[in-house]
Amino acid sequence: MKKIFLIGCLCLSSMLGMAQYGTQFENRGFESWANFGSNNNTNEPIHWHSTKSASGTFSGFLSQQIEPSSVVRPGSSGTKSVRMWPVSVMGVTANGNLTNGRMNAGSMSATGSGNYNYTQRSDERFNTPIRSLPDSLTVWVCFRSASSDQEAEARAAIHGDADFKFVSNGTVDPANQLVATARKRFTRTATSGGNYTWKRLSIPFVKDGPCNDPRYILFTITTNKTPGEGGTSDDLFVDDILLVYNPSIQMGAILKNQFEIGEELVIPFTLIGTMSPENLNSGANQVIAQLSAANGSFSNPIELGRVTTNTSGNLTVTLPHGIFAGQHYRIRLVTTNYPMVSEDNGFDISISTNNAVAEASNVSLTIYPNPAHDVIHLSSEKTINNVEIFNFNGKLVLTEQCDSNDIEFSLNDMASGIYLAKCYFNHQYATQTFYYYK
Repeated sequence: MKKIFLIGCLCLSSMLGMAQYGTQFENRGFESWANFGSNNNTNEPIHWHSTKSASGTFSGFLSQQIEPSSVVRPGSSGTKSVRMWPVSVMGVTANGNLTNGRMNAGSMSATGSGNYNYTQRSDERFNTPIRSLPDSLTVWVCFRSASSDQEAEARAAIHGDADFKFVSNGTVDPANQLVATARKRFTRTATSGGNYTWKRLSIPFVKDGPCNDPRYILFTITTNKTPGEGGTSDDLFVDDILLVYNPSIQMGAILKNQFEIGEELVIPFTLIGTMSPENLNSGANQVIAQLSAANGSFSNPIELGRVTTNTSGNLTVTLPHGIFAGQHYRIRLVTTNYPMVSEDNGFDISISTNNAVAEASNVSLTIYPNPAHDVIHLSSEKTINNVEIFNFNGKLVLTEQCDSNDIEFSLNDMASGIYLAKCYFNHQYATQTFYYYK
């Protein structure tokens, strides 16, 4: 039995891109852990840090406040997240704290200026270089707290060429090196010791600093927005952090403005930005080429072909039989995952009549059974070279290249309704309507 295929001939010069666009945090899924000391309680995720790698006068008094956890966000392909918790130190609550920079414990007061998280430029473990501004930051959290009023906090700053600090008193230093900030406070997702209920945070960056020279990004997430507050029964799980860059698509130059029906057409395109965020469980993005009507209108475009990709590439398609010859066609691209529509190619395309077909007056075409349920047969005394199926609205939905007098198609993927079958015999065609029901 022959199978019916979607229209379009694709040359996949660009396969699905799994890497995310733009600068990203290392080990953003927290799958890899390192041991900075001699005991397991000094474990920290690679390129992420907490109390056990802290600097400062009082760093030796800090206890373990993070650990790897097998509780991961919904849909995760990984096996680990970070769990953090507060502890009581001489009657003062020390918040759970995770950063891609480094902690400094320099004060006995929870809000003392000697306590801060900072970018340490001299040690690559404690800094993340960045040269462009993301549009947002996304991260999955599970915050369990005894109080519905307590708020945890996620905070990021893009800054210039300095050992930039998030000081525990709420200030930043040096303030003149701030480029942009992303900040989000959030309440519990479950009660203390309760269900592991996850939430995906999407936090926009706001350009709120005087500096225009981005060099590094500093991120911190804590079990409470205020140092010294929160209950010791609280805990916070963190998984799959991602920087998101708004995408755009641009169609490259089409090198000709005259084509014949059945001719191949190469469409280059540039695709930038975050098309398929890896922490969103979204389907793979597709880039689709569309052909306008003969007058240039895209009100009911014809799909020429598609490719699954998150990155730039080329799409090679074939101008299908059955379209009208004309001089004012246009082509554009659309995307599926982050819906976008490109500008059209910018000039009229002429589709030649050299390969145009005429309706056959002396060719019989038989369709059976009609109505059809599972399969349909197309039969003719002449060899059928190509078959196109149009729905009730005149949209081309299926096509099949063939070389036979009798063809059998499976219709299981089609919706119930009235269809038109158009069969080609070299430069002639014949049509028949049929009804399909599931």
